[in-house]
Amino acid sequence: MNSYLFYINMMNIKKTAVIILCFCFAVSLCFAESKTKKVLFLAGVPSHKKGEHEYRAGSILLAKALNKSGLDIEAKVHWYGWPKDESIFEDVDVCVVYADQGGARSNKKKGYQGFTEKNYAFLDQKVKQGMGIMFIHYGVHPAEAIGEQYFMDWIGGYFNNSQSINSHWVADLTPKEGHPVSYGIDEPVKALDEFYFNIKMASSHDDKSCSDCYALVTDTPTIEKITKLGSKQFQTQAAADAFNTKQAIMWCRDVQHQGRGVGFSGGHFHHNWAIEGISKMVLNAIVWIARLEVPKDGVKFEPVTLEELNENLDETTPNPIRLPTKAMLEYVMPQEFINKINK
Repeated sequence: MNSYLFYINMMNIKKTAVIILCFCFAVSLCFAESKTKKVLFLAGVPSHKKGEHEYRAGSILLAKALNKSGLDIEAKVHWYGWPKDESIFEDVDVCVVYADQGGARSNKKKGYQGFTEKNYAFLDQKVKQGMGIMFIHYGVHPAEAIGEQYFMDWIGGYFNNSQSINSHWVADLTPKEGHPVSYGIDEPVKALDEFYFNIKMASSHDDKSCSDCYALVTDTPTIEKITKLGSKQFQTQAAADAFNTKQAIMWCRDVQHQGRGVGFSGGHFHHNWAIEGISKMVLNAIVWIARLEVPKDGVKFEPVTLEELNENLDETTPNPIRLPTKAMLEYVMPQEFINKINK
């Protein structure tokens, strides 16, 4: 009888232990799922005139929007080069690089160090451990060796000198239907920017095939939409052949075994961050990369005021940057120049 009671007691203890373990596991999952997602912006060194490549100011605007979105997400910005203290990456869920040359541009006179091979290897380790990554504008244009080694794997494509081009053109940006990036954007977003196109995509090359890479935002560039053709060195036949074909302006690599990755070729003109559709698609992308649920109306975005647009600029000159207007979209390349190009 005593042996039987001992057996019953032991069984009850085991059952209780199992229940406690299951409860603890469930609680740990809840905490893991409710963990505040952390976003780190790396804003590059100054390189252009006022209102262009305002990496610090643009990053701060986007971070501010994320922090005010009401989502369980926290964003901070490090500007001007690679962080000297890499502990800043601790627990970061998404790293957004908004900088020249894929982050590699330095300013040694001011002590700003761009990304080195060692830094890219560090980011690669983080991505492999699950950190998402995004590159904006000149950020998608690294050295070819870096692009092939890292960007193809991280985001599924990059600006390649032999085929891509940096034209300024009026685009009607159309997000991928049904994708979280499109939430809250009911019609194409019209904007004039230096939207790079004919990106070298992993999905279109046999040696770098990628079934998980696809376009998130697209439009079709035509000569009539161009306001500035782009740098002469990029005016190749491959670039010319890309006109009149649908192009990826934002694209991604969507995988489970490592962090998600996104590239966005816009972001040249700072005033475009005041266009709700552009900021919303980028904010939606960041939240999606973090593997958070994107609200059906998209990430909350409050209108940017003239004062906010002119905060944190690299140059503090008297003339303010203007908010975008419809008139900014009206200039197109003169017909005689179009005819010259077509010849």
